[in-house]
Amino acid sequence: MSETGKRIEPFSALLYNREVAGEPARVVAPPYDLIGAARQNQLYERSPYNIVRLELGREPDRYAVAEKTLADWLGARVLVRAPRPAIYQYTQSFDVEGRLLHRTGFIARVRLEEFSSRRIVPHERTFPAAKEDRLSLLTALQMNTSSIFALYSSAHSELDRLREKVASREPLIDLVDDLGIRNELRVIDAPEEIGIIQRELESPRLLIADGHHRYETALNYRRARRHENASSNPEPYDYTMMTLVGCNDPGLVILPTHRVVKTLDRGAIAAFPERAREIFKVEEIAHRDEFRARLERAGSGAIGVTLRNSPTYFILRLRSRTALKAAMPDAPAPVRRLDVSVVHALIFDRIFGLKADEIQRGNNIEYTIETGGALGAVAQGRADGAFLMNPPSIEDVERVSDAGATMPEKSTYFHPKLLTGLVMNPLFDADAK
Repeated sequence: MSETGKRIEPFSALLYNREVAGEPARVVAPPYDLIGAARQNQLYERSPYNIVRLELGREPDRYAVAEKTLADWLGARVLVRAPRPAIYQYTQSFDVEGRLLHRTGFIARVRLEEFSSRRIVPHERTFPAAKEDRLSLLTALQMNTSSIFALYSSAHSELDRLREKVASREPLIDLVDDLGIRNELRVIDAPEEIGIIQRELESPRLLIADGHHRYETALNYRRARRHENASSNPEPYDYTMMTLVGCNDPGLVILPTHRVVKTLDRGAIAAFPERAREIFKVEEIAHRDEFRARLERAGSGAIGVTLRNSPTYFILRLRSRTALKAAMPDAPAPVRRLDVSVVHALIFDRIFGLKADEIQRGNNIEYTIETGGALGAVAQGRADGAFLMNPPSIEDVERVSDAGATMPEKSTYFHPKLLTGLVMNPLFDADAK
């Protein structure tokens, strides 16, 4: 870290050593919250050095095991320090409905700031259990194994020129992941190029797109370390690893996050059509494919619902915003405009009696971007209901953030997710472990 402790810093990354660990495609993983038991086992079998063994171990005492695994890997040079501090340019190339898109960000160490500063801001609420898990892991490893995804506002022509220049270089890593997404990592270690990124991103607000739990965990970890050892100088724990992407990036894609509810009150299910008509215009559709197509065409403001043993699918549209304002009197207008607010306040709470604290516990609701999977869970009897939405826009997300508010949990899904294991940010000195 430089002596000045700038907002954006290069870092002495830990990288996989190909001579020991093999090809990068064998050791990377998706984000921890997308890894179920079957996927976890698959990643374990793929390589003895897959990052899942640190990020989401399957052992009973997984934090202690992860700490020992990291020490073993450092000793065996599975993971090695980059030759010099750097920022990394990360490009993902992917297909959306037949269009090839590219999204590019800068992976850097970013100085932590409390949300009250309004310079780094969230857009979603978080789950307490997930933060406890991430704090236990960060305390054990003293390392950021995965990157927070953040968006910076406004146009930056100098950064655009730098991205184009760096894109012409040979990548350090170039792999295609299990979803067919190409992931390229390039090194930026020239002081003048690092300086461009530092200058351009010193002032803009950073909006957390993905990684809210990890950011709040980093803040909690910093508080604990400062309590143990107060220092007036910037310390490694004052920073966290982020991938910084422009809000105007042409590859910025948000997918809808549907709600699949395992258990709903039987009486509420039976009364749903009648109760829904009190506040919604209700359209009933017999055929699944027609339902999906009409929901997509309807766009923002339309909510799709399917319930156990119901012969029809439902598309709901609010009759008036008055009901939502009455249900959320203290919420800013940008929050009340969200489809996900309609689902949580008027459908979950008012019709089915699902309260916010139950949703926070996270045991009864699953979240998915797969429309077919959500509908299938109900059709196959694995869930009582699925509630489908169209995605919010980046402008919706920014308006909520500008209002100093947050969306309900899992309101957005920025696609594609950042891979875990391309590069890691140690919070310890090179000779400390």
